[in-house]
Amino acid sequence: MDRKILLSSKITLAILAVFLGFLCNIKYKQWASQKAIEKEKTSLALQADQLDKKNQELDQSLSYLNSQSFKERVARQQLNLKKDGETVYNFSNPQVSPGDDGANQKSGKSNIQKWWEYFYDNK
Repeated sequence: MDRKILLSSKITLAILAVFLGFLCNIKYKQWASQKAIEKEKTSLALQADQLDKKNQELDQSLSYLNSQSFKERVARQQLNLKKDGETVYNFSNPQVSPGDDGANQKSGKSNIQKWWEYFYDNK
């Protein structure tokens, strides 16, 4: 009989309610922590995928830079080298001093004289 009275007591019910609240609080903290860990895990997996993709791109770039065709192109363009038996033709523009546009050399007039003629002598 003491057992029935103890379970129906308001103090016992209050203690059990507080204990149940305490257990729910602990479980909520565990759930929130697990959710944060899953979010972090997803973020790190995405970052790992991005790094793998970048690593593959760098590997492709490195393999291209180590290729024979790239080395030949650099040797031709930057070092002015050629293969044995190859003939190289160079087409260059005639040397023009800075400030000359070629027209001044033909007419012998300065730029100021040309402007004067343009505005005042075209009548």
